[in-house]
Amino acid sequence: MLGLFKKKKNDTDFPSNDFEHSILDAATNSRTYDQFYTKLLWADLIVLTDGSTPKEEGENATVNFIALESGHIPIFSSINRIHDKGIIKKEVPFITLKGHDLLEITKGASLVLNPYSDYPKELVPEEINDLLEGTIYGKLEEMNKGLSVQELNELDELFKQAFKRLNKLIYLDGFRPRSLDLVNEKKLRQSIAEFEQILEKVPDHWQSIFGMAKAYQRIGEHSKSLELLESALELEKTDHSIALEASIEAVNLRNLEKALLYSEEAIKRSPNNHVLLGNYAMNLLVAGRETEAKETIEKAFILNDSDQINANISRMINDVINGKKKRPTFDDLLNY
Repeated sequence: MLGLFKKKKNDTDFPSNDFEHSILDAATNSRTYDQFYTKLLWADLIVLTDGSTPKEEGENATVNFIALESGHIPIFSSINRIHDKGIIKKEVPFITLKGHDLLEITKGASLVLNPYSDYPKELVPEEINDLLEGTIYGKLEEMNKGLSVQELNELDELFKQAFKRLNKLIYLDGFRPRSLDLVNEKKLRQSIAEFEQILEKVPDHWQSIFGMAKAYQRIGEHSKSLELLESALELEKTDHSIALEASIEAVNLRNLEKALLYSEEAIKRSPNNHVLLGNYAMNLLVAGRETEAKETIEKAFILNDSDQINANISRMINDVINGKKKRPTFDDLLNY
């Protein structure tokens, strides 16, 4: 559970209610996670909608929730949190639901609480299931066993420090090859050493393993990065970003079998994510499975028809099928 809240800087009106006080407490003291989860279940949470009229289905009504490009459904602890950092400037349609009801309705999806605030919190399906079933508290107790409050707080701070070193040096959803000077490489290796310190105390802390993998990826040590991502995949069974990054590292290593395996695993973890479908379609194209690649990219367009990267992938697939271009290799794509 370490490092699930990422502090940036203080919002002037945060915390603005009792639940937000529990968010702040959990961000600064891991021992208060149980209080945060309990209040999450009973808090009035805000979820954005597309503004359409709810559809009646028997005795129930369905509402279309808004999702981020990552596939996460954003939820908020107050109206003010919608407009944090001025990312959303205008009024947007939303509904308010009790936490328990919202988690039940969205069961199986990944959520992110207050994505634009200083303390965003991802909620993955396994975590939500544990919370709804009441098993989360036993897991928290097990996680905290053997570690003092002071040790947990020190590890939290170490995790935040390690990730802070990665700021602007790594990229999620991919690896962008740019020059890396000695100063920034030193920062990356310092973060790796800090993640290793955390893992000495909490060996199954997959977030630290993921952070190490991203640091090694940026340095260019792709074999180490993939090995770490594979370890994280074994520990965390629902987070799609781990599988996506593993597929990207397999591409960097020109390992077609693993690129297909992990890009498909990412979709299993987040089936309605158009970004993941585009990544899988490209790997299918490289593998010579053009028909499947076309079917996959068409599914992506049903979910989001304005993604320009997927539009480029679609054109490439059609050009290969129509004989206008030869089938690309990973070398072609990485040197593009």
